[in-house]
Amino acid sequence: MNAMNEHLRLICCCIASLVLAASALGKARAPRAFADAVLRMRIVPGRAVGKVAVAVPLIEAALAVAVWVPPLATWAFAAASGMTVAFTAVLASVIARGIDTSCSCFGVSAAPVGPAHLVRNAALLLAVGAGWVSALLHDSGTALFPAFPEALPGLFAAVCVSVLIIAADVLSEVFSGARPKNTRAAS
Repeated sequence: MNAMNEHLRLICCCIASLVLAASALGKARAPRAFADAVLRMRIVPGRAVGKVAVAVPLIEAALAVAVWVPPLATWAFAAASGMTVAFTAVLASVIARGIDTSCSCFGVSAAPVGPAHLVRNAALLLAVGAGWVSALLHDSGTALFPAFPEALPGLFAAVCVSVLIIAADVLSEVFSGARPKNTRAAS
């Protein structure tokens, strides 16, 4: 059980870190786009939008690091799970209310919030939830992670899953056949 838990924890740490860091970076690179998306979603009062737009990427960045720190890992995975549930509820609310907006979860995006966003968040919730359980089950007398050569398949899987989660907007557009509007003038 300990060897399996070491692999699971490594995979979950990688997915959580990559996805949360990419999300924080995307929001930090386009803070106005994220603030506008929060405003259009009508989930917080207008006066709180700026604070939310600053706090969310900071929390995501902190959690991306904290999942690797043994004394903080259980708390960090629990917080990441709670945050993912909250974000999923917000997106489900946006869909249910028929609000046509993008989420700007990973920076500027033209893809409207839709079912693909819920699937993406479910995948992330599965990873951070499993990380939480793995952190809870960790025996302090054992290694946190597997040795390097044995860790490679898990690292590869974690990177692949992370890329799929991060690219959900693009993948949903490709597979739905939706094409972004061409905003350039014809030459």
